[in-house]
Amino acid sequence: MTGSIFCMDLGNSRLKCGIMQNGELQQELFFSESGLVSEVKAALAQYAPAASILSSVVDHPPALEALLEAHGPFIRLQHTTPLPVTLAYDKPETLGVDRMALASGAWATFPGRHSLIIGTGSAITYNFVHKTGLFLGGGISPGIDMRFRALHEFTDKLPLVKGSTQYSFIGYNTRQSILSGVQQGALAEVDGMIAAYAARYRNFNVLLTGGNLEFFASRLKSKIFASPYLMYKGLNSIVELNVLDKS
Repeated sequence: MTGSIFCMDLGNSRLKCGIMQNGELQQELFFSESGLVSEVKAALAQYAPAASILSSVVDHPPALEALLEAHGPFIRLQHTTPLPVTLAYDKPETLGVDRMALASGAWATFPGRHSLIIGTGSAITYNFVHKTGLFLGGGISPGIDMRFRALHEFTDKLPLVKGSTQYSFIGYNTRQSILSGVQQGALAEVDGMIAAYAARYRNFNVLLTGGNLEFFASRLKSKIFASPYLMYKGLNSIVELNVLDKS
């Protein structure tokens, strides 16, 4: 089978799609919540993909899956989908499909190597792939925006603050204190988690991805690989395994 692969990623913050060709991202598309089905329909008509895959951690219209299925081979990613990695997870049905895709993307990037994949989206996820191809699991903690909202919503007087690169290490007012506490705290957490994995495993790669990639990538002390499109790479590898290799 030849042609592009339509890799849809419906997350808590953004609804997006990567148009992949020969394992490389050709175009990234973003959709609105209100116009999701009609916008995807137009994109399918424009790109005419050879296959499609959907990774969704949100409720989406049933019509979306019917639309994708009508345009050729289609995979809705779930814990029963054959993956390039093996899930060594207590209850695979509870594992987020986004984490499955990221683990698959890391294996496609560094096959036969230990990899720690850190997703910096609504939540910060830590996902460890063993060099034998086992996805061992990892950790989940609140993302930066969630931490800002929590301080505001679970206190009476703290304001809602938005992230900013303009902040002082020692906060000289309430806003600056929240910026420093949330952002420096998140950086210290990620660096600390990488160090904790390093104490247990040797010679592993750290792949950083997600919506807050830019903030973390330039400030972490640890050596990382910035992988903004790792999700699409993983989804593409799952389609190759399930559809392209069998055509």
